[in-house]
Amino acid sequence: MPAARGSLRIGVAGFGRLVRDYYLPAFRTIGGARLVAVADPLPASRAAAAHRLRSIDIYPDSPTMLERASLDALLVASPPSTHLEIWNDAAARGLPVFMEKPFVLCEQLGQIEHGHASARLMLDFNRRFWPTYRRVGELVRQGALGKPVQVEFRLHTDVLSWSTVTRHRLSGDEGGILHDLGGHAIDLAGNLLGEEPESVSAETWSTRWPNDHLRLGLAFADGSVVRCELAYADRTREQLSARGPRGTVRLADPNMAIHFERDGARSGRLAARCRDAAVFGYRAIRRERSMARFSIGNALARFVQALAAGEPFSPGFDEAVRNVRWLEAAARSAAVGRPEARPA
Repeated sequence: MPAARGSLRIGVAGFGRLVRDYYLPAFRTIGGARLVAVADPLPASRAAAAHRLRSIDIYPDSPTMLERASLDALLVASPPSTHLEIWNDAAARGLPVFMEKPFVLCEQLGQIEHGHASARLMLDFNRRFWPTYRRVGELVRQGALGKPVQVEFRLHTDVLSWSTVTRHRLSGDEGGILHDLGGHAIDLAGNLLGEEPESVSAETWSTRWPNDHLRLGLAFADGSVVRCELAYADRTREQLSARGPRGTVRLADPNMAIHFERDGARSGRLAARCRDAAVFGYRAIRRERSMARFSIGNALARFVQALAAGEPFSPGFDEAVRNVRWLEAAARSAAVGRPEARPA
């Protein structure tokens, strides 16, 4: 990978599918940063890194990489159970971190080391960086639908397609579907409405794998409600609708078009389907413009820009911790069968 003179030197912890198929293409398009080191405990992953990348240092674990490599920042894409140790090590060194969600597991919150004034964190809630979701959020927050709104969000993930290197998503020790998909859903809900929920309710059940389905309900002070249906499934599906007294927004897929219907207006279903097909077809051909690739690359680019300019990261450390506290509240709700109030 060619390096621009004076570019930021970034190391990566974990060389699974996310890095191979999404972050590597992103690095090729981002100016001012280059990948110089990889750490992964799996020999096959280290071999894959050596095959794909030239002139790069490869290490058997993150502590060794952080000790030996000269880095300006760290990208963490390893399983959730490893995040705490990597963060504490990087924070002690004052090394900025771009991390895949979740920040840490719920039970690890009390083990986060504070007091490192130079430590900086950005969490990859990539849906914040997808223009389509940002536009839906603008419509909701600007009152185009009226208040209160009822939001329905469905996210089913083809978990086996994400498990070609490891199957940590299916392990209860890695936080399960709550930490994997729940964190995204909670962050998206807050961003769509522009405020923090007042309470959360959660319910899990099993079909093919233990606790592979999760239902989240988030209630807001103005009476708005966000309901999320999350699942590990055989194919990926993502849909969102938001209904208010003035109108409805529908998104059949994040790679399709937004459809806004004012209350009482007739919807042109054929025209909507044609628009969806055109937008989806374009993004299928231009894969770099699809939601996952574009939003992940956009988030990483923002991290690099903020790092180079000395600007705050967003979402940063406080938001990352807050999201884990919401996950903690959701876990309690699932356990006791009743809603949990906003975390203190």
